[in-house]
Amino acid sequence: MSTSIIVKISNNFLNKIKKNPSLLEEIDRYSASVLNIDEDAGSVIIKGKDNMSDVLKARDFVIALDNCVSDDIALEILRKDLQLYLIDLKDFFSKEDVKRVMSRIIGEGGKIKARISESTGSHIFITDSKILLIGNYDEIEYARQAIQIIVDGSPFSRLFKYLEKVKREKQLKQIEEYNR
Repeated sequence: MSTSIIVKISNNFLNKIKKNPSLLEEIDRYSASVLNIDEDAGSVIIKGKDNMSDVLKARDFVIALDNCVSDDIALEILRKDLQLYLIDLKDFFSKEDVKRVMSRIIGEGGKIKARISESTGSHIFITDSKILLIGNYDEIEYARQAIQIIVDGSPFSRLFKYLEKVKREKQLKQIEEYNR
């Protein structure tokens, strides 16, 4: 049974595909999906050959490329079965508040964003109002909760305590996996 999904795209995606057409081959190789690009409509139809998870993997890859994620990280979605989680702050905040919240998430010189990424193991990409989290399920959930702490307006000390807890939990999981 084949499955299809339609994803809206911008010129970002089209430009990346034109620069590096081999990206389309990677989708076919790692996700068993086929992309039909409709430039006029600004969309991509993703048809899965086998199952829905392949279609969702290809969808995440397309969304990542469309939101200026580097080719290498976007390919990790396909090759390492990573997931993408997208937060669009303009769905929740006014334009002025989006800038304020984004500034808090990025931090001075990008330090807060880097600290969240390092502690959770996720890749974090930020555009004008969107935050893209890429990683496995646990990494994304840790990063999502860290960002929620910032969005809620909590002091950074609460965020830092949470990130220390995340590091301890990840270390415990590694020890448990090693001992199996």
